[in-house]
Amino acid sequence: MYAELSNKIKEMLELKSSPIAISFSNKAPEGIEQMKGEARLCQMLDKARFEEKSFYTTSDNHECDGGACNCGLRELSERMKTGAFLFKDLGLFGSKRAARRFISSNPRIEFGTVKVISFSPLEKTKFEPDVVILICNAKQGMRIAEASAYESGKKTTGLTGPPICSAVVVAPFLTGEVVYSLGDSGARKSMKVKDEDIFVGIPAELLPDIVENLGKVKFA
Repeated sequence: MYAELSNKIKEMLELKSSPIAISFSNKAPEGIEQMKGEARLCQMLDKARFEEKSFYTTSDNHECDGGACNCGLRELSERMKTGAFLFKDLGLFGSKRAARRFISSNPRIEFGTVKVISFSPLEKTKFEPDVVILICNAKQGMRIAEASAYESGKKTTGLTGPPICSAVVVAPFLTGEVVYSLGDSGARKSMKVKDEDIFVGIPAELLPDIVENLGKVKFA
């Protein structure tokens, strides 16, 4: 099923890399190995789409606290909760107040409810995904938006502030909605992405209808 969906969406959109399947669980999926070493969650997306690797991760594999905390593997530190880390250490905000607002408003999975995050190219996945990530250009993203609205007329959502681990990995899982992101500076620095690339998170249960609708929409 997922191999067929992946091949169809890659062909219809002329994608240059595979959609990425992600699952959240408390046990490792059967048939895949744990990733060796540490990496940022955004780098794990590249590992799946470019190296065509299927793997699972635990908290120990996650180099970035942001990804691990947003996905429920770790609890936010006090310096993160108060905004001190993003304000003083990274200089991403002009005050602790602004950094604290940012942190508190980001979509986040409750700590302790996830112990394992698994990644795979969609066509090779051996687990049932919760979210499918596309890294594509704006025109390809537009076609996904139109296909997702074909039957329902519902508009898609964009989250331009949170990092992609929150915006396109966590938010679609929590809301059941397609979510777009322009990316964040950390992900764009760490990943092999082009300036024109955007990020799209799709709840896995919506993907079959979206792929079917890609063949129905009369694109202008």
